[in-house]
Amino acid sequence: MRKTRLDLVFWAIILVFCALFWCGTSFCGELDVIRSGLQSQNREVKIAAVTACGEIGDKKAVPALKKLLSDRSGSVKIAAAVALHKIGDKSGLSVLRNVLAEAPLVADDMTVVERARAIAKNTIRVQAARELGNLKDTGAVKLLNKMTDDDDGRVVDACLIALAKMGDKALKKDFISALESVKHEVRAKAAEALGEIGDSDAVPGIRKRLKDWDQNAKISAITALGKLKDTESLPSLREFLWDKDDLVRERTASALGNMGSTDAIGALEELLKDPNGFVRIAAIKSLYQLGRDSGRDFLIDVLKRNERDAKIRALKVLDLVGRSEDLPAIEELVDEEDEIIAITAAKTVFLIKTGEARK
Repeated sequence: MRKTRLDLVFWAIILVFCALFWCGTSFCGELDVIRSGLQSQNREVKIAAVTACGEIGDKKAVPALKKLLSDRSGSVKIAAAVALHKIGDKSGLSVLRNVLAEAPLVADDMTVVERARAIAKNTIRVQAARELGNLKDTGAVKLLNKMTDDDDGRVVDACLIALAKMGDKALKKDFISALESVKHEVRAKAAEALGEIGDSDAVPGIRKRLKDWDQNAKISAITALGKLKDTESLPSLREFLWDKDDLVRERTASALGNMGSTDAIGALEELLKDPNGFVRIAAIKSLYQLGRDSGRDFLIDVLKRNERDAKIRALKVLDLVGRSEDLPAIEELVDEEDEIIAITAAKTVFLIKTGEARK
């Protein structure tokens, strides 16, 4: 009898070790694909891999991510800083500040090539300012204030938005006032900024922009009201689901999901028949946010098509809605020659497997 009990204990221990071993190795293929992308010479592939590491919380990738904080590409540096922050390492914040602080020299006698390089560098600085705001890096407030005098208006706007996100009430009021600007591009930028800032005081002004003659201002307002969860705008937004513009329908579908109101479910389910695939993908994600599991078959079908952007979008939604039965179709893409699709698919597989393991 005693021997039988010892045998049971022995086999129980073996089973535990096997389970631990399986948990540690079952994701090796996916993690290898993602981590190998960190070594790529292709900037976009490297950024996709860095972003994936941040999204899955890959702590073992931290040394490699820290190394990429010195990458010659500003976009890679920024992506690495953000990924590290998601994993719990704030060492990239100083890099974001340095990228923003390094303004290019601008002179009247610059060549076309030199001017193009300056514009490109400022585009990277805009990204850095945005991320400092997203990460609410209060240590960057002094620098952000200084950069509001920058020669590039895009950098100035990004710094103002970042400061407003960190609580500058005066700037929030300035953005609300800008909703009434005679310049349509200013109205669009103001609505977009207020959605990012998250100030509910801006809602009445943003609602007015739903009737704006400028399409960009209208789309920015739709997106902002979704982020602000303004459910009172729901009846007005539902009307845009039948707009002839594909982008308007897509952004409206996303906004309804962000609002969190189940009153939008019926209208979103109708969008599952929309002729535009991107609209349908947005509707599937929003329905998931509202507690409905609809449209996964369409996402799997998209993965079998030769539409690259659609595949990537479908995979990103499958990060949320995917199930174990969807894995065979997704795992096929892990071997794709297109490294960005392979990395994105590997991340999706990892997230589905870990999600299923927690259930």
